[in-house]
Amino acid sequence: MRHGHGDDESPSPSLPHGLSASANADRTTRTAGVSQRSVLVTGAAGFIGRHVARACLNAGYLVTTVDLATPPADVCRDTTVHTGSFDDPAILHAVDAGQFAAVVHLGAISSTVEENWQALEQTNVTGPAALAESCERSGTRFVYASSSSVYGEIADRRPLPESAWGSSACSGPLNAYARSKALFDARMTTRFDVDGEPGWAGLRFTNVFGTGERHKKSMASIIGRLLLATARQEPLSVFADTLEACRDYVPVATVAQTCVLMADPAAPSGIFNLGSGHATSFAELLRWCAEFAEAPLNVRLVPNPHIGRYQYWTCADMSALDTALPTRPRPGPRDLRSAAHELYLHFKNAENRS
Repeated sequence: MRHGHGDDESPSPSLPHGLSASANADRTTRTAGVSQRSVLVTGAAGFIGRHVARACLNAGYLVTTVDLATPPADVCRDTTVHTGSFDDPAILHAVDAGQFAAVVHLGAISSTVEENWQALEQTNVTGPAALAESCERSGTRFVYASSSSVYGEIADRRPLPESAWGSSACSGPLNAYARSKALFDARMTTRFDVDGEPGWAGLRFTNVFGTGERHKKSMASIIGRLLLATARQEPLSVFADTLEACRDYVPVATVAQTCVLMADPAAPSGIFNLGSGHATSFAELLRWCAEFAEAPLNVRLVPNPHIGRYQYWTCADMSALDTALPTRPRPGPRDLRSAAHELYLHFKNAENRS
């Protein structure tokens, strides 16, 4: 989470360390200078953000990170770190001045049970809109995290394309978090031209999993929580009505690499699904856990407290992103199982060291 929003009418503040702005810098200076290989990653202390920051570093970008919390040490070591809100006036001024070739915006309230609409609207809609406006003014590529939760309940068990949103194929948002993401998607599509340069992209993440999300606790991916419990030889709790429910799981490395590709100013604009395009049932996840542990599982079926607000099927139609980014990573079912196994071994090794 992040809180607060700077007043754009206030005097220009001093910029974060490592950032500089010149009100007189013209477009040629901005695009010909360091901004060509500089990227701003918001939410970089979070689960996906830290992976995206590392992927940007590996791709040769100069990376500046922004978050209320401090990113992991290996990210801090090689990046310019700003501790604060992504809509801090200093950050917005730096973006306005063309200090970055791209902004990858991952900062958000990500809790699907958050009920404070005022906080959600400020953090997930109003704040990002200010960042997008700054990007447009400076010609900075803007990439942001949306969510497959905007689709809600899906009428038929089939992969859903982006165009299905708002149709009878899905119910639309089932909770306030999803509503905030849908609202921002709508704002982007009505406010910004998809044919403009260098453009923007919203990525509707499905169920992302990988290392670095244990701090999210109950908001961590269900696959991560099941694998962690298996590694700890603890009981596995699953909602009683979800054994045949299916989710589209995508490794965080796939998401991070795709964000790097989308940060390229030459990449297409618009809203794109970002998942694996494969639906995996909870029953299948439990089979994987048993196979990894090579032992029977202690599975507890518990009542689902989220009936009416729960997605029993998520699967992204990946056709649009396949066309937009033909070189993007495309994990298949075997890759998903392999990534799950690697995560299980990561948890198991951590338990053995503790």
